[in-house]
Amino acid sequence: MLILRLSRPSFGYHWLIAAGGALVTWIVVLLLGITLPVSVQLISWGPRTAYPNSFIMIADQISWPFAVGLGTLILATLLTDVVHGYEMDWSNWASSLVVTALGLIGVFSGNLLTFIIAWTAFDIIGLVILLTQLQSGKSRRRAVWVFFSRLLGSICLLIAGVISVNDNGSFLLERVSPAAITFVVLAAGLRLGSVPVDSPLIENPTSRRSFGTVLSLVSATIVLVFLVRVALALENVELPTNLWVIIFSLTGLVSLLSGGVWILAHDELEGRHAFILGMSAIVIAATLRAQAEASLSWALAIVFSGGLIFLSSVRTKFSMWITLLGLVGISTLPFTPAWNILMLFASPLNLSLVLYLIAMVFMIWGYAHHASQLKLEPSGLERWIKVVYPMGLLLFPMVQISFVWFYLPEIGEVPLMGWILGPLICVLALVGFFWQRRGGKVPQLMANSVNVIF
Repeated sequence: MLILRLSRPSFGYHWLIAAGGALVTWIVVLLLGITLPVSVQLISWGPRTAYPNSFIMIADQISWPFAVGLGTLILATLLTDVVHGYEMDWSNWASSLVVTALGLIGVFSGNLLTFIIAWTAFDIIGLVILLTQLQSGKSRRRAVWVFFSRLLGSICLLIAGVISVNDNGSFLLERVSPAAITFVVLAAGLRLGSVPVDSPLIENPTSRRSFGTVLSLVSATIVLVFLVRVALALENVELPTNLWVIIFSLTGLVSLLSGGVWILAHDELEGRHAFILGMSAIVIAATLRAQAEASLSWALAIVFSGGLIFLSSVRTKFSMWITLLGLVGISTLPFTPAWNILMLFASPLNLSLVLYLIAMVFMIWGYAHHASQLKLEPSGLERWIKVVYPMGLLLFPMVQISFVWFYLPEIGEVPLMGWILGPLICVLALVGFFWQRRGGKVPQLMANSVNVIF
């Protein structure tokens, strides 16, 4: 696209090229699922005793669904952009493709060293792209601060890798040292805390919905897949009790407050930062409890249900129902894609779990509230646009629901809480939703407190 732009400035088929590339990527990633698992060592640095499997990429039951999620996200972004095609610039589509490609590298990372390299490359190129799009000095300074915040997360991960190599001679997450876990969790927290700051920096409203959604969700995804792998590693690691309780409680508070911001937001784009942060906090909680299946299901809900509502720029009475399908992906009802998250509430029980339960109620409540808001379509849309746009949105629920058959838990292994809490959370969320629809107001003191914190 860049070569065409330089050689033929009047070229008018950038969208077609971008959409074709996204479609090919999506199909290739889907077909990759037939060959799982696949492991490829690309580069080896230093002596093998110190750097076994230095740069390794892995496609397995953890990384593959995230890769499908990113492929679906970029394809859906380009298909839904047809509604605002005349307002979009080719550089937004090119930037989205570059960010997604870097995200796929991060998703397939197989050890700590590869994650460090992937994260750092993503941060540097992401910063360059942002700086080319931002006009005000204030926004550029914020972008640089976000970069350094993420760089600090990468440094924490590097420290964790050094500790792990010293203890057991490996960068592999499956053999991560117990002493390194604190830095691993801190690295993820620093990166996820800075993820939501990216998209508000983008000043153009159309780019903020399109490229902003890709940037935010890809930034989160390369950390979420890392957390799922950490959850697997923690199955054989015992965390220090006091530290675990403190981190678990603080994360629960973050998820609860983020849920409040998500409900109070004027629209889904204004609340996008809260949605990603609050949902990710619940993923961290499942990781700390070594619940890999729970982490995976809720992390995928962020990508699929989040992508659906954030890209839904037009909601007629018909297309609104497509957006509401995202509730299936985020709900905790039995046999739905996110049902596994209820493993978070398995024994041993903890008082802080109440924070996460309320946070889930808030997340579903806020999703229903924003997804049910009508948004008029631009006048004069061609017929093919009215067909392509809903197809882009439908990709998310179709792909996510298809994952149910691969990742459903064994019925006999589901605790009683899984059958009771799921419907209870959804009922409470619906009660809050209808209360708000009938004119219910959140107490002003709570609203002011949440807005000040965020």
